Amino acid sequence: MINRVLIRTRVLQVAYAHLHRGELSLSAAEQDLELSLQRTYDLYLYLLQLIPSLTDFYREVLEVRRRKHLATQAERTPNMRLVENRLAAQLSETPELTAWYANFGLRWEDDEALLRHLLRKIERSELYQDYTHGRSDSWAADQAFWLEAFHQLIAGDELLNEYLEAHSIYWEDDLAVVEKAEVEERPHSEEEQLQQALQAAREAGTYQAVRLETGPVEVVKDFLEKTLRRATEEEGLQGQILPMFRDEEDELFARHLLRQLLMKGGDYMQFIEPVLSEGWSTERLADIDALLLRLGVTEFLHFPAIPTHITINEYVELAKHYSTAHSAAFVNGVLDAVARQLKDSGKIIKQ
Repeated sequence: MINRVLIRTRVLQVAYAHLHRGELSLSAAEQDLELSLQRTYDLYLYLLQLIPSLTDFYREVLEVRRRKHLATQAERTPNMRLVENRLAAQLSETPELTAWYANFGLRWEDDEALLRHLLRKIERSELYQDYTHGRSDSWAADQAFWLEAFHQLIAGDELLNEYLEAHSIYWEDDLAVVEKAEVEERPHSEEEQLQQALQAAREAGTYQAVRLETGPVEVVKDFLEKTLRRATEEEGLQGQILPMFRDEEDELFARHLLRQLLMKGGDYMQFIEPVLSEGWSTERLADIDALLLRLGVTEFLHFPAIPTHITINEYVELAKHYSTAHSAAFVNGVLDAVARQLKDSGKIIKQ
């Protein structure tokens, strides 16, 4: 499940945090990376568990409504389609998920207010009305409901995202990282003015933000939807829960990339400085841009199986999301020039 896009993102975040805190301990950085990747995988499983947990809670809600002294006819004989959803039942019986959840520290059931909020949102939706009153009572309809409910109603829910951010720093919205990077190199007075403007917009209800499609949390949600699509009526999610890493090679890639960056990344400025445009110096580079360039050179030198154009494209994408508006073109130009220089000098032999 943790692909190389996620690995590069987490390595960037861990390295940036350690360099800014002055904590250059390799072992500490590797522990942080391992924890960040584990928490990313935990989030994937935790969000999968939300579906059976919501279903169990809804069953309890319907029973409380049925027992009310002045229960309405609808409350006495509720529609049970959602409670009896077959995909949710299969999830609750998936050994990999149930074993993991039994040992995980967080429980959806401990936040009744959040579960009530999500159920209320579902019950009020047109999707729920179409599902519970539709003629098609099939496993496919059950699967389609949860796919659409997660995509339309749950994945972008602000209360859910606030809950996730409150429980793990690795489940935070990457928008905050982008805002920080955008103002990092501004004069202090200008940064204060920007932060005041952002706060005023939030208070006025006019602030709008789009979550990063390539941010770790959004990538996890995308993998969850792909997992639900792979479920079958006969097998459910048996064998469909994605492993933490696709293979051992990806796991080694994560460790090796961070290790080589922290051990030798500073030396790689010797390859970057000669190709900087006139008037630029390493002192003028934004910290995040310098780190992206060093990561790119690290991949050029230590991962011969990864073509240079793949490396360049990956760090250009990260520059778009984690640095300033002009950084993507800058990172692209510098890394392209460094790659050609390394090839011409025979330091790397790759596409």
